[in-house]
Amino acid sequence: MARTKNAGLDDLPSTRRFAEQPQTELAIPPKLGTVLIVIIDALFPKVNQMSTAFKFILTILLCCLFCAEILAAEKDTDKTAVEINGKAVLPSHGTAAGIWFYHDSERGDSPQLLLTGFPTPTPKYRITAVLYKGDTIRILPPNAEPLIFTADDFPVIIEETVTTSLDPKRQPWSFQPVACSPSPHPYIEAALIEHDWRMQDGIDTPLERRTYREAIEKMLPPMQKLVDELAVSGDDAKQFETLKNSNVFNEDRWRELHRLRRKITFSNPLFPSEPLLFAKHVPSAMSHQLTQTYGYAARPGGGLFVLEEPGKSMRLTSLTAGKFPDGSYAHPEVSFDGKKIYFAFCEAPTAPQKWRDPETMHRRYHLYEMNSDGSGLRQLTNGEFDDFNPTCLPDGKLVFISTRRGGYHRCGGGPCYVYTLATLAPNENDKMPRVISFHETNEWDPAVLNDGRIIYTRWDYVDRDAVFYQQLWTTRQDGTNARIFFGNNTFVPCGIWEARQIPNSSKVMAVAAPHHGMSAGSIIMLDTSLGVDGEKPITRLTPDVRFPEAETLLACGIALPAPTDFDSPVSRHWDAVNRPDRPGYRETVQPEQERRWKGHCYKAPLPLSEKFFLVSYSYDLLRGEAGPNIPNMFGIYYVDAFGNKELLYRDPNISSVWVKPLAPRFAPPVTAGTDKYSKSASATFSMQNVYESWPKLPDGEENRITALRIVEVLPKTTPNANNPMVGAANASPGKQVLGTIPVEKDGSAYFECPAETPVLFQALDSRGRAVQLMRSLTYLQPGENTSCVGCHEHRMQTFASARPPLAMQRQPSEIIPAPEGSKPLSYPLLVQPVLERHCVSCHGETAKEKGGNIVLTGEPEGHYTKSYNVLIKHVSYTAWGMPNGNYEPITEPNRFGSRASALVKLLDDGHYDVKLSDDDWTRLNTWIDGANALFYGTFDPQEQRKQQLGGRIGE
Repeated sequence: MARTKNAGLDDLPSTRRFAEQPQTELAIPPKLGTVLIVIIDALFPKVNQMSTAFKFILTILLCCLFCAEILAAEKDTDKTAVEINGKAVLPSHGTAAGIWFYHDSERGDSPQLLLTGFPTPTPKYRITAVLYKGDTIRILPPNAEPLIFTADDFPVIIEETVTTSLDPKRQPWSFQPVACSPSPHPYIEAALIEHDWRMQDGIDTPLERRTYREAIEKMLPPMQKLVDELAVSGDDAKQFETLKNSNVFNEDRWRELHRLRRKITFSNPLFPSEPLLFAKHVPSAMSHQLTQTYGYAARPGGGLFVLEEPGKSMRLTSLTAGKFPDGSYAHPEVSFDGKKIYFAFCEAPTAPQKWRDPETMHRRYHLYEMNSDGSGLRQLTNGEFDDFNPTCLPDGKLVFISTRRGGYHRCGGGPCYVYTLATLAPNENDKMPRVISFHETNEWDPAVLNDGRIIYTRWDYVDRDAVFYQQLWTTRQDGTNARIFFGNNTFVPCGIWEARQIPNSSKVMAVAAPHHGMSAGSIIMLDTSLGVDGEKPITRLTPDVRFPEAETLLACGIALPAPTDFDSPVSRHWDAVNRPDRPGYRETVQPEQERRWKGHCYKAPLPLSEKFFLVSYSYDLLRGEAGPNIPNMFGIYYVDAFGNKELLYRDPNISSVWVKPLAPRFAPPVTAGTDKYSKSASATFSMQNVYESWPKLPDGEENRITALRIVEVLPKTTPNANNPMVGAANASPGKQVLGTIPVEKDGSAYFECPAETPVLFQALDSRGRAVQLMRSLTYLQPGENTSCVGCHEHRMQTFASARPPLAMQRQPSEIIPAPEGSKPLSYPLLVQPVLERHCVSCHGETAKEKGGNIVLTGEPEGHYTKSYNVLIKHVSYTAWGMPNGNYEPITEPNRFGSRASALVKLLDDGHYDVKLSDDDWTRLNTWIDGANALFYGTFDPQEQRKQQLGGRIGE
C-alpha cells in the first residue's frame, strides 16, 4: 500500500482506484519519420529527373520506412503512460540514472510525480507524488493494472515502491526548446536525493548492483576521512561512531548514515552559505571541444537561476524568465563585488536539424550584463562574432573568448571559426572589444589566478597531431607574456579545460576531457611545482572517472537529424588509448562506478579548497563527435577528494552547469595594463642563452647556433581541413619566413619582432640549417619586450648568468629579410630558381632519359608543380599523421628539416658537378626548415593558382 502524508495542510489519506482495463495512448515517435523527411527533402527537387524504375524503388523504400514507423509506434505501447487530471503527460528526458519526472507545464500548482527505478534486471520503481485538492494521477503500465492516486479534499503525498515494470514512454527527440522543470516539492526533492544515494552506492541499479551491507562498508572509509578532516565532534561524532560500529546492515542504517553524511558535509565552513548562481543549458548539437560553443550549434532551453538555500532546499529563482526569446545561456560570471552578473546568450528558436544547418548558421553568442537581482539587463557585444566565457578582471574589464580575431580551424569540417582571448570594458561604451591573443587556433575558459595572470586552454598543434595539445597557458591581463603553464608535451589526458585556481593554494583544479567531445571528464588537481608535463603533477580528485578518449574509449555521437537518447546503441568510438607513440601513464583498472555508469563524467569544477569543490556531474554516457548529448545530463554536486558526493540540485529535464556563489570575492592584483604599451607595430624579444634547451642541443662546433630564423604562422582564411592544401603536410598552418637575426657567442639574442603576429623561432647552425625547431608559437603586444631563457628551456630548472648577455649590451637586431619567395611563401619563387640553375639541364622535359625520368621543372602538376612532387618525397618535414616515423610527439634536434633530409644529404655528398652557392643553400634551407616544405603562402584558391604559375601575390 502507498504511504501517504499530508502536504503541510492536513493528514488525510489518498484514495487509490483501479480501472478495469489498462489505458494506453498511441504516440508516434519521430525517429524514422525524421529520416524519411530528410530523404524526401533531399530527393524532391530531382523527382522529375528520376527514371521510372528509380521512382518505383524509392516508393518501395518509403513504404518500408512508413511501415517501420507504424511498428515503432506500436512498440511504444509497451511503455508506461502517465495522466495528470486526465491529460497525457510525458516525463522529463530519460537518464541512465532512472529518473522520470512528471508535471503539467501549463499549471503552476501542478501535481508532481517522480518515478525512479529500472525495468532490469528485475523491475523495481519508487513512486513519489504530490497532489493538490481535486488532482488525480494515473500511472498506466502496459501489462498491469493502473495505479491511480487522488486528492479528493486535501493535498497529499504518495510514497510507494512497486515491482511492476514501469518502463516509461520517452520524450520524443525534438528540435524545440527544452523546458525547465519547476522547483521540486520538498518531498520530491527528498526522493531525488535518496535516489541519488542509491545510484552512487549501486542499490537497485541495473549494473554493479550492491547490497546494503556492501554499500555501507564502501561508504564508511570516505565518510571517516570527512569526519576526521572536519574534526567533527558532539552529537554528530557520537552518532557516527554508533552507526559505524553497528552490526546491522539494512536500509534504515544505510539511510541514517547518508543523512548524517549530508549533514556533516554541509556543516563544512567552506560550503557556500550564500545563494548559488548557475545556468541551465542544453549541450550543443555537436559534442566536440571546438564546436560546443558555436552559436550555430546551440540548442535552445534554459536560463540563469539562483539556488537560494544550497544544501537546504532546491528552491530556485529565475533571473532570465520572460526577458529573452528562446535560446541558449552559457558561462555565468559574478563580479568581484558580487553586484553584477555577466553571461553569454544565443537566440535560437529551434535546434539545428543537421550539422551546418543553413537555417542556423547566422546564430551567434553575445555577452550580456545584469545586476545580481536580475535587473539592469544590458547587451554588451553584437555583430557576426561568437563571444562567450566572460571573466571579470580586477581592473573592471572582462576577458572573454571571441571569434573576432578571424580565421578558421585547420582540421575537420565546419566552418569552424577560430576564437581567442579578447577584452572589453563594460563601462566604456565607446571602446570596442580588443583581441589580445593572436594565437593561430582556438582558446577556451579564461580564469584569473591568485597572482593576477589569466590561465586558459590553448589548442597548440603547429606541425603536430591535432588530438593531444589542448593544454593550459597563462598570460597577463593585457595579453602580454603568453606562456605554457602545463602539458605541452603531455598526452594523457588529451586536454585540460575549465581550469580554476584553488583558494589559498598554488594549485589549479580543472577537468581532464577528450578531444573529440565537449569539455567533460574527470576532475584533476595540478601542482606545477612537481613538473610541467606528465602524470606526476596530476592528482585525480574523481578517480571514479578515467580520462575519456585517452584512457577510455569515447562513444561517437549519433549525427543529426537522427534521434539521440541515453540508451541509443554505440557502434563506433574515438580512440586515443591505443597510441604507443603517445607515451604517458594510463590508468587501466576500470573503477566500479565506471562499470556501473559507462561514460559518466564531471564538468565545470569550482574549487573551494584542495579537497572540496562544487561541480556538475552526469550519470549518463558522454558522447563525442558527431552528434549531441542528451539535454539533461548534469546536476550540481558538492564533492570532496575522499569520494563523498552530495546532490545540491538536479533538473530532471535539462542540465545545470557552471555554478558559483552569488557573493563578493577576493580580487587578484592588476597585472600591467594596455595603456603601458605603445601603438608601435613592433616589439622586442630577448633570449639569454639558446643552449639552455630541452631537449638538449647536440654538442660540437658543427652544432653551434649562429642565428635564429623568424617564421610567421598564418591563420587559415578558408574553412575545412586541407581546403585547399598549402603543401604536403596534412592540415598544415600557413607559413612565411620573415628572416633571421644573429645569435651571439654566449647564445644570447635580442631583436625586434612584429607585434600582434604569431611567430615561431628556429635555431640555426653556421650553414643556416635548423638544429632545433619550435612547433608552437608566440606573439607580442605592441611595444612589449618579452624574453625566454633558451631554446625550449627546461622549465623546472632555474638559470643564472654570471654576466649580462652580450646581445643585451647593444641595440636590438633588425630582422635580415629572407630570400624572395619567403614572404609571401612561394615555392616557385623561392626554390625553383635553384633548380633552374643547377638541375633542369639534366632533369627537364627534354632530358628525361639522362635524368632518369626525374623531372624538376616548374610545370604545374596536380595541385603543385612537377619539381615539388618529386622533391617532397626526399624531404623530412613534420606533420600530423605522417608515416615512417616522421611524426612527433616531442621535438628532437635533427629529427626534421634540412639536417634530416635525404635531398640535403645527396647534395652535401656531391651530386655530379652541382655546386650550390650560399644563396642557393639559404633558399633550400628556408624552404625545408622555415616553411616545413610547404608550397603556397596563401589559402586563397585564386592566389594559389597565381603562385603555381610562378606569379607574385600580395603586391
